[in-house]
Parts: sequence; structure tokens; C-alpha cells
Amino acid sequence: MSMIIKSAGKTDIGLVRKLNEDSIRLAPSANLFIVCDGMGGHNAGEVASATACDIVKGLYCNHYTDLLKDDRLKLPRIFPPSTDVLTKAVRIANHWIYKKASDNSALTGMGTTIVAVVIEEDIITILHAGDSRIYKFANKKLTPLTIDHSWAAELEQNENISTEEAKNLVNRNVITRALGVKVSVDIDVAVRKIVENEIYILCSDGLCGFVDDGDIRDVTAACNEDIDKICDDLVQLANDRGGSDNVSVVAIKITGKVDSSYLPELDTVTVGGESENYYEVEEEWAVKGAETSGDTEETVIIPKKKGVSYLAAIFVIIVLVAIFYIIFKN
Repeated sequence: MSMIIKSAGKTDIGLVRKLNEDSIRLAPSANLFIVCDGMGGHNAGEVASATACDIVKGLYCNHYTDLLKDDRLKLPRIFPPSTDVLTKAVRIANHWIYKKASDNSALTGMGTTIVAVVIEEDIITILHAGDSRIYKFANKKLTPLTIDHSWAAELEQNENISTEEAKNLVNRNVITRALGVKVSVDIDVAVRKIVENEIYILCSDGLCGFVDDGDIRDVTAACNEDIDKICDDLVQLANDRGGSDNVSVVAIKITGKVDSSYLPELDTVTVGGESENYYEVEEEWAVKGAETSGDTEETVIIPKKKGVSYLAAIFVIIVLVAIFYIIFKN
């Protein structure tokens, strides 16, 4: 049986907030999944998170090939095709949110975290900015795949304070990266190989900010790989712990045989903010992404593997040689 990717998602307002500023998008036919947690006054956080989701989904699902080929937005390093397009799309979303906030005083200060994954062949791209998280659950173990971009997390890494001490910091929830806060943003990107029976969990800090990883693991394990139940039970767990924030969870399960490919793994790298030469082009692309974000048909066309093209060429050459051999022999 070939690889099958199943997904589920749930977002909830929680028990305290009057507005849900989280947004999620699942595009199963494109193997693209996004969770954003907005921030800002009035409804600005909701605008930021929805805009980020819509721009990224619209561009990835409907403009994949053209965005991949646009050298005006060239990234500072070579990535697999899906990683390249996703990273460009998130950069574009960041600049567009920043521009919308700059042009409209009612949206001043808005921003959003983002975690996004996309699967191509046997690799999964893991991208994030902010303190929403991505986990891998396999063999009853829960492994964090992202490190929060927050003041507390940075102190924990750089100042050697304990996780428990970080939790007690007064400003522990201050995040150091988010989309839309600055004209450009640093984005962390990693590429990992996937294997059968892995489950990936994306969540806003409405879950991971109030529930320990051990409890997330235990609840996930008790769901017996039922991804709909994983989403429901993790959201319920957050609300059981007070529900003081919006909470969003997306779960992705890999089943069937995962065929190996030439695509490489890449350790986490930080893609730095782009130069101002990109901004006009990004605004051009943002409009296209917003216009197509609501399309229900995801028409992603991923370029064929080079290996396939080489094999086809070799096959044609062998056939031609055989034909000429038969002609001249006769």
C-alpha cells in the first residue's frame, strides 16, 4: 500500500476570550497544513492570522510552479521545491500583514505566529516563527520539532536556566518573532524524512503554553492514532486547564509504504529577512495569493524528480540504438 496522509484539525475560542484569533488551514490534496495564532488590538489578531493562512495556502496551492521559478524572490540557499515555495509564501505573508497594518491605523501592531508543514515525497518541511509548536509522535514518544521564539525560551537556551525557571519568568510569554510585526522576519526551516505510522501535531500556545509535553504525549497515546480524537481531546485538555486562551490543534498521520527519494534532510536553519528589493514583488504575489485563497481546488503541480527524467532519456536512447542496429544489420 502506497503512502496515505490523513489529517484533522480543530480550533476553539476557549473559556475566557471573546474572540478566536487563531486560524488553521488544511489543504490535504497539497499536503499543506498551517496553524497561526494572531495578536493585536480589537480584531487585528484575527485579521493577521487569517491573512497569513490565506496568503500561504493561496500561493502554495494555486501558484506553486510560478512562485518556484520566480528568481526575483530567490532564497539565500537551495531547498527542496516544496520547502522553497512554502518559505517564499511565508515571507510574502509577513510583508503583506505588515503593509496592511501600516496602511490601516485600526490594524496597527497586529501580527501572528505561524507553524506550517508540507509533505513532498518522503520529506516533511517544518517551518515556524513564534511560539506555536510542531511535535512528532512515534513509538509512544512525543518529540518537539520546534523551539519557541520567545524571551523565556531564549533565556533557557542561552543563559542555562531550567525549564521550570523559565516557566516562572514574569515576561515568559513575550515572543521574539512573529509575522507582520516587522517589514521582514527571520524564519526557522527544517526538512526531515518521514516514516510510516508517525503522527505530527501542530498547535497554538493555547495548548503548549498551559499543558506540559508529558500530558500532551499521554493524551495523544490514549487516542490510539485516531487523529480526530487527538484534536478533540487535546483541545478539551487545554480547556480543562482553564481555557484562558484560544487553542488550535492539527494532527497529521502517515500510513502505508513511504518510498525513499533523492530529497535530502536538512537541519534547522534560519532564513533571514529579505532586502527591500523584494518588497514590491512580494506585494504583487500577495494579491495573487489573497485572490485565490478561497479556491477549493488545490492544483499543486510539483516538478518531477530529476531521476525520472534521466531514466526516461536513457530509455529513449536505448530504443533508438536498438532501432538503428536492426536497420543497419538488415
